[in-house]
Amino acid sequence: MRLPLRHPPPGSDAPRRRCAHLEALAEALVGVPLGPAAAFTSSARSRGRHGNALQWHLGLAAHDNEGAPDWEGRIEIKLVSVWLRPGGQIGCDKLKVCDVAIDPWAKLANVLWVFADRTTRIVVGCRIWSLQGEPRERLESSWRADPHFGEPPLFVEAREQRGSDGVVKRAPAYYLAARWLAEAGLLPPAMGILPFDQRWWRDVRAEHGRDPVTHVATAPQRQPCRRCHGPLQWEQASLERDGWAPARHGMPHGGDCGIRAHLVVSPQRLIVPTCLTPRELLAAIEDREPPGSIWRLSDHVPEPSDHEH
Repeated sequence: MRLPLRHPPPGSDAPRRRCAHLEALAEALVGVPLGPAAAFTSSARSRGRHGNALQWHLGLAAHDNEGAPDWEGRIEIKLVSVWLRPGGQIGCDKLKVCDVAIDPWAKLANVLWVFADRTTRIVVGCRIWSLQGEPRERLESSWRADPHFGEPPLFVEAREQRGSDGVVKRAPAYYLAARWLAEAGLLPPAMGILPFDQRWWRDVRAEHGRDPVTHVATAPQRQPCRRCHGPLQWEQASLERDGWAPARHGMPHGGDCGIRAHLVVSPQRLIVPTCLTPRELLAAIEDREPPGSIWRLSDHVPEPSDHEH
């Protein structure tokens, strides 16, 4: 159920905020897989685990419940999952902004948008942005729109849940409509973005309780698993068409390969980050980093002496 907005819009453009340190981190972030850090910082069933991983990579606390914008109280960080639609357009879901008690206009005044492919969880683009001009005016029209029939780009959802005691509890929150992200020109180009098979993903998550293991296909149709050396096979036609394909892992199994689903991605569809060697990137994508030695972006991007703000 949708509810009226609680916070009136500012009615003017937000002052532009920037930070040279965050800009350097954002540039280096493109091509980085979020999966290993998500497993390190959160449980496998945590819905916000990749957002936690992003915060951790940027040198922030992985779990943050503060109401102020994430970066120095000045710039919000938002992770947006994207995928390639059949017609070639970029798709995304509605995006939670904040809990209803927090001013969404302050949260959205200055944002680092980080876009990650939904299948691989690899960062495919970043953009530092301020709430100004036509996108701001379009968003502010939500204040006057009917929350149910006006299709406002910013809305409040009640998020009702029935507890074990039978009592219905509300945790209302502000959300951005996916179409606003597209209309505002925020979505990235298609490089590195793959189609997403929601049914297959839902089925393997339900069966295994975890995301599938991603492998990079370095040979046609079959190759040894670099995690345990067991055989991997897939449909080459699907890989060439979509850039990824479900994979079958045969015996023998090593580690947790026997209790995980598997998929392969085409190396031609990956974005190579500037801060990882090809060997490091392959190990990160395939979840082969040794426990306790997870690679962290903020450890490899020097902090400038002047943040320029």
